[in-house]
Amino acid sequence: DGQKLDYGSPDKALESSYDCWALAELFRAANRTDLADSYGSKAAQYKDIWMKEFADLSKKDVDQLGARGMYQGTVWQYRWLVPYDMKGLIELAGGDSTFRDQLDYFFAHDLYNHANEPDIEATGLYNATTQPWKSQKLTHVYAVDTVVQYYMDGNMKGVDPFMDVAFKNDPKAYIRTMDDDAGAMSGWFVFASVGLMPACVGEPIYYLHVPLFAQVTLGKLTIIVSNPSDKRVYLSKVVLNGTSLHRNYLTQQEINKGGLLQITSSEEPVKDLVREKWVSSLDAGH
Repeated sequence: DGQKLDYGSPDKALESSYDCWALAELFRAANRTDLADSYGSKAAQYKDIWMKEFADLSKKDVDQLGARGMYQGTVWQYRWLVPYDMKGLIELAGGDSTFRDQLDYFFAHDLYNHANEPDIEATGLYNATTQPWKSQKLTHVYAVDTVVQYYMDGNMKGVDPFMDVAFKNDPKAYIRTMDDDAGAMSGWFVFASVGLMPACVGEPIYYLHVPLFAQVTLGKLTIIVSNPSDKRVYLSKVVLNGTSLHRNYLTQQEINKGGLLQITSSEEPVKDLVREKWVSSLDAGH
């Protein structure tokens, strides 16, 4: 029952707003326009919550775990949790440049925590901005490289910093204390490995990045990296069934249809590759 969703804390309010969006999409698919519009309007109310709780990053508690009653996360980590309306979120943050600056600060100051779920989508958010290549690199970094992580014992900043590779090829595969509830973290790694990352769970859109493997087969779709190298983490050229793509995503329909996706990688960002990007929006009018 959507009427019983929990809005008791800032994090729960954002999570419940996402639930309302998902319910709206389900009702829209079932041709229940009245309920779809109702839940869509309720989802849009996240903006009031976000402006009250997440817009001001000057407050002292923004990097404190459990601040304002939130569960296993900080204001910095939960503020990105609007995957269904990145267009609206970027506008609330002050526009593309400000949003990117905030993401830059977030990652540069080790405020991201890949060992837990609250901000798991954050590595892909540059895809919704004018600098998608930054998400291409971050996906690779957190999949294979050594990272510094702060853990959830006490508070977020300055407690128990730990350096290791987040995902390892051994029986104890995860970095210490990683939370793999319902396979969230292992699922993230699978997507990182194959070169596709869901832009928003519930939308048939997958952002592109360089796979970890030289060749991947997903049903009818084969993905080949023509010049695989651990140093080449940026997309240089993308060709789907003989047609060059100048966008940063594939659709579920394209994946289902299958064929050959050829990826050429680069050691340096190719900033003019993406001429068309996909950005989720509540105003899209599905």
